Amino acid sequence: MPIQEIREGQAEAPLYPDDLLPQLQQTLATLADLQLRYEIERDYLESWSGPQAAKDYLRAELEQCHRANRERLVSCLEKLRREARNLESATPRRTDH
Repeated sequence: MPIQEIREGQAEAPLYPDDLLPQLQQTLATLADLQLRYEIERDYLESWSGPQAAKDYLRAELEQCHRANRERLVSCLEKLRREARNLESATPRRTDH
């Protein structure tokens, strides 16, 4: 039975060119690391017994830095996805008759 028949009704995972796949994986891994580091730092800050004004300031700084770093990585990820789609549309497809 062909794989396509087995997967019928399921969304197929996208296939990326070999040269873009490592870049996509690295960007996704970096994004996951960034999120984990942010959550750890935020939890540490929440449990810190320092003055509330200092906590508020540091929390705002942490949020701003996290947002900027995340936006930069998401932008890079979207660029890589666009490149993959452009390559996919430029690649001739084989049709079986």
